[in-house]
Formats: sequence, C-alpha cells, structure tokens
Amino acid sequence: MKNSRNKIMQKYGMPLGLLMLVLLVQVLQPGVPLLSFNNIRNILMQTVSISLAALGLSYIMIGGEGDMSFSGMFSMLSVVFAMCANRTNHFGTAFIITLTVALLVNIMIALLVTRLHFSSFIVSIAVMFMANGIEKALHQQTTLIQNPGITAFSTISFGLPLVVLLMFVIYIVSYVVINKTRFGFHLRVVGENGDAGIEAGMDGRKLKLTAYVIAACLLTLAAVTESTRVGAIYEQGKNYMLPIFVACYLGSSMFVSGRVNIAGTFVGALFMGLADTFMKMMNVESYLIPIVQGGILILSVGLASYKSREQIQQVKV
Repeated sequence: MKNSRNKIMQKYGMPLGLLMLVLLVQVLQPGVPLLSFNNIRNILMQTVSISLAALGLSYIMIGGEGDMSFSGMFSMLSVVFAMCANRTNHFGTAFIITLTVALLVNIMIALLVTRLHFSSFIVSIAVMFMANGIEKALHQQTTLIQNPGITAFSTISFGLPLVVLLMFVIYIVSYVVINKTRFGFHLRVVGENGDAGIEAGMDGRKLKLTAYVIAACLLTLAAVTESTRVGAIYEQGKNYMLPIFVACYLGSSMFVSGRVNIAGTFVGALFMGLADTFMKMMNVESYLIPIVQGGILILSVGLASYKSREQIQQVKV
C-alpha cells in the first residue's frame, strides 16, 4: 500500500500541487473569482505561448539534445512577423516568412549538431545571441502591428480562443506521436541511449533533425500568437526563458519520472502560467518574479534528478 501511494505521488504529485496552489490562492484572495470561466480563459490565453515553446523544446530534449536558442529566436520571430505583417498586410504571408526563418535556423543548428557533432548547448547559445542582435536591429523599424485584422488572430473565439483550442489539439497530437508511434519510440530511444539506437538501426540524425523542425514550427506559432496578442513585443523571449525551461524540467518530475514528457510539459507550463498570474494578482514586486521562477527551476531539476537516480538504483537492485 505504501509503495502504491509513493508511485501515485511520484506521477501525480505535481498536478495535485497545482490544484493545491489554486485553492491556496483562492483562500488568500477570496474576492477574486479565480475559478470563473473568464479568469480560466484569460490564464489559458496567457499560457499559450509558453506552452507551445516549451513543447517545441521538449521534442529536442526528448531527442537527447539541449537548446538555448529559443529565447532569442522567440523575440526575433515575433518582430519578423510584425515587420512582415506591416509590409504585406496579409497574415498568411507573414506567417510563412516567419516559419521559413525559423526552419532555416533550426535546420542549421540540427546539421551542425548531427553532422559536425558540435555541442547543441554551445551552438544554441551562439544562435540565441545572434537572434537577439538581429531582433534589436529589426525592432528599430517595427513597433506595432498596424493591421487590426491581423491582430484579430489571437482574439478569434469559439467559446475558448482559437489559439487555446489549437494548443490543446497540438498537445494531444504530440502525446500520441511521442507515445504511440514508431517515430516517438525511436526518438525516445535515441535520446536516452544513442548507441543502442544506432545498433538497432535507428537513424539518429534524421530523428533529431525532425525534432528540430517540429520545434521550429511550434516556436513560430508561439511567437505569432504572442505578437498578435500584444501587437508587437520587444525581447519577450528573455521574459519567457525561465518559464519555458521550468515547464520542461518541472514536467520531467511527473508522469514519467526523470524524463521530459508531453503531459508533464503541459502541466508544467500551466503551473508557470498560473504562478505568474497569481504573483501579479498579489502585487508581488516585479524583481521577485524571476527569483521565484529560478527557485522553481532549481527545485524541478532536483526533483527530476532525484527520481532518475531512484530509477537507476532500482534497476541495479
């Protein structure tokens, strides 16, 4: 019975903690209709960009690589979209151009990592700084998206905003892809033990390249959503860097202990969105928010490492 309870807490402790957080804040802020439909709708809307970007990063991490470029790329892609939207006055054209930029960059990273065996961590950091520089140069020409028809993308609603519904669909599809398809199984094998994957005849290069392509598509959608939601942004990737990392690592401490997984990433992203919203509702000083986020990141990495170590010890026994 005790072992059964421990397993339940290992897998579902974080979702239960999320529920406890909601109830705690409701007690602390009884005058705020925290669980009202409108409030939940707003929280989900504010979480979309973090969730999609974290999902893209999860694909890369499941494939056994790391990535830091998303921080600079998020900001750069948002400004690229805003600039193209103002030039073309056409959402589809601006989206395709932005997606093309993201695909070219991520394919370049993937080729450097898989073909030339560069460190994914070092390459992605370099790309992050380069993207930050390009974003600053472009931002001098673009401040706001001028066409209200384009910004309407994030306001289209069918009960829930369209982008929120898209987020749910994408996560469900991703869960099926990673857990129920050959591609997902092979990507997980290559990420956990590349040598075993090679011996089994798996094409690790192709699998990782595909993961980077998927990540580029998700990051583009996240950047476009954020850009249309607020009109245009400046260095927003820096603000989302910690929440996105935390979502992935926090997610690895639940459901599949010690491993990045799709369901865990979603709950982790929702946790970070809720935590950020709650801190703002409670008028927490802005400088405390990244301190709290950093603390959660350390805690989540510690939980994931502890559970991974526990699994290894069980295997040895």
